[in-house]
Amino acid sequence: MSSLPEETATAPWRPKRLWVPWWAALLLGGAIGATMTLLRAYKAFVIPGAIALGLIIVVISVATILRRQTHSEALQPPLSISYVMWIVLLIFLVGPAQVVLLPSNPQEIVIKALVLTVGISICIYGADRSLFSSFVKPKVRLDEA
Repeated sequence: MSSLPEETATAPWRPKRLWVPWWAALLLGGAIGATMTLLRAYKAFVIPGAIALGLIIVVISVATILRRQTHSEALQPPLSISYVMWIVLLIFLVGPAQVVLLPSNPQEIVIKALVLTVGISICIYGADRSLFSSFVKPKVRLDEA
């Protein structure tokens, strides 16, 4: 038995879990990591980078709104220490890490993009999972009752 929060609706296009799947976190982390790296490394990437970041923000916002419409309990989720830690790490990766780690050649740009992609993907998945894991209802086993 899984301890994942299940949806009550059985629509085939809806995910069974409240949190984002790993592949979506990887795609989103890849887009953010590459965009943030190129935005900081090349001056000519400012306009395309700003457009890409704007689209990422819109996609995240729409997905969050749609998820919260189907799950009323997600409107005011309780915060946990693990959620705060994931968010602090995520803010560090998209903020101070961009200023401190300035790549100077193409190999460093690729390495920074890969590291940011992996780090941001893990942070997105961890933060989303820790936020919505509080909705998991413990299942009572018959031999314990």
